[in-house]
Amino acid sequence: MAPRAGKWQRVPLIPQSRQATETETVPVYSSLMREWKALGRAVPGLPDHEWDVLVTRPVWPSR
Repeated sequence: MAPRAGKWQRVPLIPQSRQATETETVPVYSSLMREWKALGRAVPGLPDHEWDVLVTRPVWPSR
């Protein structure tokens, strides 16, 4: 709502007090990615070779 009381109005910008603050989640995610890579698991954002093999197989087995 606009700063003055009364009718609802659009506020053109989000006030600084409502801006999202950046959190320090990147190091946690980075360490998880390293651990998953070391274990051979799929990592979001990287190619998954097991999936590539599965989707290249024919749908019905050939006789």
